[in-house]
Amino acid sequence: MLFDVARLRDDFPLLQQGPGRAPIAYLDNAATTLKPLPVIEAVRGYLADYSGNVHRGQHALADRATEAYEGSRRSVARFLGARASEVVFVRGTTEAIGLVAGGLGLQAGDNVVVSVLEHHSNLLPWRARCGVRVVPLAASGLPDLAAAEAAIDARTRLVAITACSNVTGVYVSVRAWAELAHRKGVPLLVDAAQLAAHRGIDVQGLQCDYLALSGHKLFAPPGVGVLYGTQAALERLEPVQLGGGCVKHVGLDLDYELRELPWRLEAGTPDIAAAIGLGAAVEYLEDLGLDAIEHHEDGLRELLDAEVASLPGLRNHSPSPARAPMLTVTAEDGALGSEVVARVLSDSYGVMVRAGHHCAHPLHAALGLPATLRASLAFYNTEDDVLRLRDGLRALLRRGAG
Repeated sequence: MLFDVARLRDDFPLLQQGPGRAPIAYLDNAATTLKPLPVIEAVRGYLADYSGNVHRGQHALADRATEAYEGSRRSVARFLGARASEVVFVRGTTEAIGLVAGGLGLQAGDNVVVSVLEHHSNLLPWRARCGVRVVPLAASGLPDLAAAEAAIDARTRLVAITACSNVTGVYVSVRAWAELAHRKGVPLLVDAAQLAAHRGIDVQGLQCDYLALSGHKLFAPPGVGVLYGTQAALERLEPVQLGGGCVKHVGLDLDYELRELPWRLEAGTPDIAAAIGLGAAVEYLEDLGLDAIEHHEDGLRELLDAEVASLPGLRNHSPSPARAPMLTVTAEDGALGSEVVARVLSDSYGVMVRAGHHCAHPLHAALGLPATLRASLAFYNTEDDVLRLRDGLRALLRRGAG
């Protein structure tokens, strides 16, 4: 079936050209994605039409809000191949990982094994509580499984790995990491923040114990994310926060009984609108077809590689073809700093990319890199977007050389 990019771009207001408004090429999707009209309308509908609180109200608006909120949970569970009781709504990947880190009761003598590919959010929560063993990259650019096996010992409480690097874009074989962790008797946490927008996720196939993702990287509003966990894995967690919504009863002496999963891990009033928006986002993706999205994005990635390879003076730090539609480069001319290039691309060419260390300082240090320039694509991007990036980079490189 034809993937009609021109039609679906009409669903994204930010991509529309209005009076006095130049079109943009939005290539910063690894940072946050744009939001389609069905998501915007779902959020507007809650705020305008039935803005009650969830779970504890005894009136029609609360009933409608609760049904929409829990309906979103069911949609996300279907998207992940999970049960609804295994989906905990959080603010994002950072909070999801923090919930596991805080809930496991880690001690100073414990350790968590991670890779050097990780985002700060999959490094610092462990570092704050116990030892962290960082696995280096193999020659393939993937985390070294043999080094990970050697790093796991009797005090290892968890292995935590990204499914897709937010710097190089490389896909990690989560199943291989799950097999290693479970062979060693250790649970596995997967950071799927960059994976979810590009590949279908089947938590049963991945065999992970925990998985974290962010709504705003999945065409949903900011303020919502997901912690998936098997029932056994979630039951290991002590709630990091206590308060309304997570308890069945509190006595006069403040003894309390927690609710069942997942609500025992969701204290307080959640971002209801954002959670409803997340449900609309995953339904939108399912309607488009995840296989069709993957095919379109693979073609864009191949074009991106070819066009950037035609530009002398750039170093490519995303060499693997087994990666998300993302490319990270630096200019050989040290005077062309990545931050300067990103600003000029934005202000002079309408091309939005990212520059910096992408919350991955250890990876940049391990690779000996300064701040890098990252272009990251989504299904609504076009060949024209890629060519506009190429033309802007070519002009900047020529100007720098001159």
